[in-house]
Amino acid sequence: MYEERILKEIIKLKEKLAVEKDSPLAIQIPEGLKQYATEMLEELKDYKPVLFVDPCFGACDIKDQEAIDFGCKALVHFGHNYMNKPLINTYFVPVGYLFSKEEKEFIFSEIKKLNLKKINLVTTTNFLDDILEIKKELISSGIEVLDSKETMHVRKHMVLGCDSSTIIDKENPIIYIGDGVFHPNNLGFVFEERDIYVINPILRETKKLEINDRFVRQRYGLVAKALTSKTFGILVSSKHGQFRLRFARHIQEKLEKLGKKVYLFASDYVKEEYILGMKIDCYVNTACPRIAYDDFANFKKPIITPQEVSLLEDMTKEFKVDQIRELENYYSRE
Repeated sequence: MYEERILKEIIKLKEKLAVEKDSPLAIQIPEGLKQYATEMLEELKDYKPVLFVDPCFGACDIKDQEAIDFGCKALVHFGHNYMNKPLINTYFVPVGYLFSKEEKEFIFSEIKKLNLKKINLVTTTNFLDDILEIKKELISSGIEVLDSKETMHVRKHMVLGCDSSTIIDKENPIIYIGDGVFHPNNLGFVFEERDIYVINPILRETKKLEINDRFVRQRYGLVAKALTSKTFGILVSSKHGQFRLRFARHIQEKLEKLGKKVYLFASDYVKEEYILGMKIDCYVNTACPRIAYDDFANFKKPIITPQEVSLLEDMTKEFKVDQIRELENYYSRE
């Protein structure tokens, strides 16, 4: 299924590319498509392609500056939709997955089993092509699929692992259609009081998401450790879509007003091995929010989010989950 979709997308891509104008061509692909890498390079060989083999974490992880450094005229980013304006002419090729008839029937039957009258329906960019058809089928069967909003970064009914802002309804259950746990877990972090159901038509699995209470307890535990910390290291990513330097400076000022010593650490890939040995009591992560939420156990020191810094000022404040698209003004590189 994917092989056929990739070939179709490359054919459409070639119609947009100009051999002289876009050569050499830089290419990025996510981990799940690397098994097709040589075939993709062969199809695009007329454009003198260079493939970046670093892990690609999403549309926030654009190798635009690196493409320029390699002398490339354009970049092709497979597997994701547009998020930020790149520094180089960039073609985004989502390479969606089309559900089979059997997979669609599984989705319909599983949603009907839940016996819900109103739902929020979301998925990732990979499965978005089928969402409108699924939505129509559900509405015709008497299930109200609530509207969602489109933003600069995500289309209607689409979520990212760090952005669920398309969901505007404040009370009804959320149904996520797709595979993996990265994206639905973010829904659990943000909508901790909601019923969230994950339907995976590929594996024929349906489950109710259960992460909320434990997650909040873990976060407050880390904040409690941060309260006694005297020295903070603010982690800033140089990745184009995660770059929040102005935000980091803002957090630095807040911590310094609390009498803390604060230092800024920059890295393309945030990893604890890079900061071992430094005399830091606590880290504040301004890179991908999921580093603090998913990987905190890999850090020997507590790692908190910018929103949790506010709790250091006043523990009675409402707990909020960090989302990469909050506070847009802090994304400017100026």
